[in-house]
Amino acid sequence: MTQRGRRLVGSLVALGGGLVVGLVLGHGIHARAANHTIQHVSQTMTQPFSPGSATMFSTVVESLSGHATALARGPKATVVMAMASWCRYCGYEDKWVLPQLAKTPGVAIDVVDVSPQGGIADPGPKNPLFSGHDGQGGPLTVAGMEQVMRQYVNAFGTLSAPNIHVYVAPQTTQSAWNIQSFPTLAFLGANGTVAAAPNGAQTLSQAQADLQQTLDR
Repeated sequence: MTQRGRRLVGSLVALGGGLVVGLVLGHGIHARAANHTIQHVSQTMTQPFSPGSATMFSTVVESLSGHATALARGPKATVVMAMASWCRYCGYEDKWVLPQLAKTPGVAIDVVDVSPQGGIADPGPKNPLFSGHDGQGGPLTVAGMEQVMRQYVNAFGTLSAPNIHVYVAPQTTQSAWNIQSFPTLAFLGANGTVAAAPNGAQTLSQAQADLQQTLDR
């Protein structure tokens, strides 16, 4: 059975490090709710992506060359997206939404791959919304995730702005963040506090509204 088929029926698959999760495709009627949802047994939504949290910049991530580092921080605001390379909703954000937000002065964009599963998404056109396709691939090590994300950046061609930063989450951060929906976003103000944390992909207008509210705080 293909990777997509396994998601559609919600069967259990094994990801890197022996973690077993059920992949369930979640579609929201509202565009803001469009995402892929991962059901973790006996786990809850991660706190760093909750409004009011101020812990995001203590997170350890890795550059695509394998060096441990911290998230980049914008002087006015920062947008962090936890994503999966195979997820078409994440791909839509990387193709059509985040590059536009990056044009706002003083804003940093941090894209973090947290899924140890291969494949590169087809983001589809800007309209109709989220009409691309998931990528397919097997379990990956962190080094494998970095290799896939280098290919991802080259394939998309929209993540080259100097204030867009692409990272991979090491296993400790994957566990600490405990991401259950792809994508999961956080809009952080200049003080490093999460102002908004939409669960699921956003249209450009929705993301611009969240960013503006963050800048106005």
